[in-house]
Amino acid sequence: MSTRPPRRKITLLKPKSRPVRHDSVEVVAHLSPEEVEEGKLNDAYELVAQLHRKGTCTTEIIQRYQSELIPLAEKSTFNVPKNKFLFLANRDIGNCYMAQRRYEEAEGIFTKIMDYLPIWPGTDDSDYPINFRQIATAQMGQQRWEAAEESLNKSVALFDPQIERALKSDSEFGRTEHAGNLLGSKARSLSYLAIVYLREGRTTEALKAAELAYVEVTRPHVGATFVNEVLKVGSSIAQQSGDAGAIAQWSQRVPRQN
Repeated sequence: MSTRPPRRKITLLKPKSRPVRHDSVEVVAHLSPEEVEEGKLNDAYELVAQLHRKGTCTTEIIQRYQSELIPLAEKSTFNVPKNKFLFLANRDIGNCYMAQRRYEEAEGIFTKIMDYLPIWPGTDDSDYPINFRQIATAQMGQQRWEAAEESLNKSVALFDPQIERALKSDSEFGRTEHAGNLLGSKARSLSYLAIVYLREGRTTEALKAAELAYVEVTRPHVGATFVNEVLKVGSSIAQQSGDAGAIAQWSQRVPRQN
């Protein structure tokens, strides 16, 4: 009888297949011409926008938007990328003008944005009512109170259907965080409207608008930044109104911690 151990069966492993290489040329080949165009415009936009985000807005940054990005976007043959980057560039320029207290120029830019906004991001986006508030802010800087009142009333009214849709959303994010941001932004517009009413000498309406802002901002899922901003404006308006009841009411409202 043999005493040798049984032979072990050796299984040869098949060599692993090499990973498929997806280089940039191959990726680009799978993009549509419109996506390629959007990528080029985005690269051009980010070159300037990154500088803008790093510090204060300078004349050089404005000029780069005007000389590098805007002409490139205007030449685009695709409607969505064209309007998207014309919107983004002009919005950034408008914000620069506001920071520099160039309110008349800022109003012109924010008004111009309305030409691009219906295409991108669309009138169902929060940027639509926000841009009316931006126009109003520029008008307030010029002390054009009646014009600012009109712009802010448009802003407030446009938030309502967006808030309603968000609260009925199938997604939890839509019903919570997104709805909270919309409510807070609407409250901000109401606070600005309260300031305008006060500047127009309409104290009762100023207090009413501030109160409406408080009601919106204390609904669920609204961030502390919005809450505290409304509290600051409302308290100031109450003090300037001289209304003892309003002063007492606003003094009892406590800021929220972030």
